[in-house]
Amino acid sequence: MALGVLEDRHLEHVPGTALLEDLQTGAAASGVKKGTGHSAHIILVPQPSDDPRDPLNWPIWKKEALFWSICYSAGLVGAVGPLLAPGYVLLGQQWHVSTNTAAATNGDTILALGCFMMLQAPLAVKFGRRPVFLVSMLLLFSCSIWSAVSQGLTSFLVSRVFQGFGMASYESLVTATIGDIYFVHQRGFRVAIWGLAISLGISIAPIANGYVIASNTLGWRWCFWLITIFHGIALILIFLLVPETSYDRKTPETVETSSTAATDEKTGEESSENIPVSDKDVEAVAVIQSEDYMPPKTFWQELKPWSGYVSSVSIFEVFFRPFPFILSPVIWFTIFSYGLTTCWLVILSAVSSVVFGGPPYNFSTSQVGLVSIGPLVAGLITTFIAGPLTDYSATWFAKHNKGIYEPESRMYVMVLMLILEVAGFAFWALMQSKDVHWIGPVIMYSIINAGQGIGSTAIVTYVIDVHRKHSPECFALINFIKNLILYGFSQFSVEWVQNMGVLHTFGILAGLTALCVLTAVPMYIFGKRVRSWITRHPTIFDRE
Repeated sequence: MALGVLEDRHLEHVPGTALLEDLQTGAAASGVKKGTGHSAHIILVPQPSDDPRDPLNWPIWKKEALFWSICYSAGLVGAVGPLLAPGYVLLGQQWHVSTNTAAATNGDTILALGCFMMLQAPLAVKFGRRPVFLVSMLLLFSCSIWSAVSQGLTSFLVSRVFQGFGMASYESLVTATIGDIYFVHQRGFRVAIWGLAISLGISIAPIANGYVIASNTLGWRWCFWLITIFHGIALILIFLLVPETSYDRKTPETVETSSTAATDEKTGEESSENIPVSDKDVEAVAVIQSEDYMPPKTFWQELKPWSGYVSSVSIFEVFFRPFPFILSPVIWFTIFSYGLTTCWLVILSAVSSVVFGGPPYNFSTSQVGLVSIGPLVAGLITTFIAGPLTDYSATWFAKHNKGIYEPESRMYVMVLMLILEVAGFAFWALMQSKDVHWIGPVIMYSIINAGQGIGSTAIVTYVIDVHRKHSPECFALINFIKNLILYGFSQFSVEWVQNMGVLHTFGILAGLTALCVLTAVPMYIFGKRVRSWITRHPTIFDRE
């Protein structure tokens, strides 16, 4: 048992387990590529080939330009959902419908987002990431114009549904793209930045649009005109700076470990733990690295909307491939710990106009928007904590496990998620019931947001580590189920708070959050055996 992670009894090499820290004094880790600078002791996982077209070998500036362009786009996607959150009361009055009905329009966008993920992720697997990213942003650009000019509720709803189609790729494919271009020890921080981008969109949109909606000269339609401008900028960035990252990797994905024999780093004697690198792995790397490769693509070649990449998997199988992953315990752990807790956070955004717009606070539309400043600041702070902390937990685990990394080590930071979110919901419930000054609930809102940012980084990175080759399908399935649940809640969330009250509603959310996050305990203990079980059933989980 490695620091509480149970060893597997079936496989000699369990995928995901890898030598991350080079603590060996001998030649066991020779022949493999390592990081540079302060990461020189870290063995690169996965091992890159010598192919200049391998995304892992791209220069830093190219990776950064791609990553930040996608994060900017993801931030806009985060803003699309709650774009009108501060004005559901006013929007309902203008459309002559109830506030709950107005707020439910966001639910239609969320439902479309989840459903379209099940289409976009397979398309990205079959034809590559770039064309899907481009089409998605083009849809967001054009449908934002459609929403702005809509003259009836039906037209408005349809435009919002197609916006969900455009949003899908920036929630389901970004994690796969991070896995395409970054190594294991770099992914945590990148996932945190992506999560921050979405959170910034969710937080900033209500702040800015509260004033836009309340303005006598602008109004709610200008929320869509303004975001159309930003979508246009994003479309240009995606076209120029986001080349295709899909790559047929023949190199061993990880420097696997053996559970039968190892060289002890202190004595050099045989032990019953893990060996860092086998001769077979080194020879395989050497063979791959000796192949001839084509020169890197030019900038103009990479501007093609479609690179010509086509997966060998049939189109029929591609569309149905996400569904078998419903049998993966990792997916169900993620649905509970990430999917459902995200739902509770989105519900908070949806009901904020009711919670702060009614007694005892009676905020105006613009003041309700300003409530998001707290979660925004919390998101900024936790991003610079969550990413490095998640990556550090991985390297810390490896240092205390003879250099061997287990993906389950990512879950240490979920302790903070549990404490912050449960405390945030519980104390908010108590404060609201006692008419505490508005700063109290805003601080609790911020604490909840901070906990979600920290925990989500660890959970998403864990899924990338375990199901890296199939992360588009996995996140499509996770978000599909999450959004179905969220759609159901969005249909009655406002009435739920109005009828039950903040005390009981948020008390229930505190209990549900604790239940969801605590699923990390069995996942941590049995995670390696789960990975082994997944590997031993390739007909279900690995159809390439």
